[in-house]
Amino acid sequence: MKNFMHLLAALALLGAYGCGGKAPEAGTAEHAEEHGEEHPGERAEEHAGHEEGLVEVSPEAQREGGIKMETLRRASVPETFQAMGRVLQDAQKPRHITAPGAGRVETFSATLGQALRAGDAVAEVRTAAGASLPVTATSNGIVTAVHAAAGDQVNELNFLATMTEVDPLWGVLDIPERSLESVKPGQKADIRTAAYPKTVFAGTVVSVSPEIDALSRTVKARVSIENPDGLLKFGMFIDASVRTGAYFQGVAVRADAVQNGPAGPFVFVKVDEDCFQPRPVETGREKDALVEIRKGLAPGDKVVVEGAYLLKSEMMKGQLGEGEHAH
Repeated sequence: MKNFMHLLAALALLGAYGCGGKAPEAGTAEHAEEHGEEHPGERAEEHAGHEEGLVEVSPEAQREGGIKMETLRRASVPETFQAMGRVLQDAQKPRHITAPGAGRVETFSATLGQALRAGDAVAEVRTAAGASLPVTATSNGIVTAVHAAAGDQVNELNFLATMTEVDPLWGVLDIPERSLESVKPGQKADIRTAAYPKTVFAGTVVSVSPEIDALSRTVKARVSIENPDGLLKFGMFIDASVRTGAYFQGVAVRADAVQNGPAGPFVFVKVDEDCFQPRPVETGREKDALVEIRKGLAPGDKVVVEGAYLLKSEMMKGQLGEGEHAH
């Protein structure tokens, strides 16, 4: 209800339809030359006729309505595809801790599930000659099996405990059949999980299964995931954004900035402090909430990326008013 009241207040503060005949700066030859466009004349013609669609919004209404802009820059956006999966346990690398010599286990401190770092004390073995031999973890990981206890007689062939490395962790991704052409070993992936939504874990695709699941139509891809703080746990579900290694060059905007109209997609470009122009655009690929813009925008344009629906609402209201006057 609070958000709805803010919306009503913002709509009430919106200015009159049109900007008093102000010319859109983005369509000028100077603007085109500034940003290196090849055909400034064509750019001016392209936006001629849209001047009447300018929407005026006071700075106060912009703040109330949450209207935010971004200045476009030429960027190189990596191509990605999405996949879901989980962290594996049976694929992790075990490390067995053995007795350093024949003797009796005098102390044993390792417990099941305990996190250990290389060098941490695990046990102490006293030999028949009375020497005390310390036993320490040889790598980082967690204790997944305990094979001895204080008082046991052991020798060099006996396992005292088994550790499992948790950095890196092995995961498996379910790659949709339609994305199979895009996946290959060596690709980098951003891994996220519901338990830590603000944390991105670095992953690398290691191998791709030669078999496709007949029911789900997915292929298993094994991925190595960096887990230095031990946050990821066995069995966790993960979401992966896998980078294909390809990029699309040029201008891209946030998907929320692109609005749909009767003539196709458009965005709102700020051409003055309180004036916005609906600009027709030709869109391309969409990746990670970004949309490639093939035509209609140039680096330096200030595009509305939040609150564009408010401007669209006011623009449509103005168009309806013009239609009534025409009759």
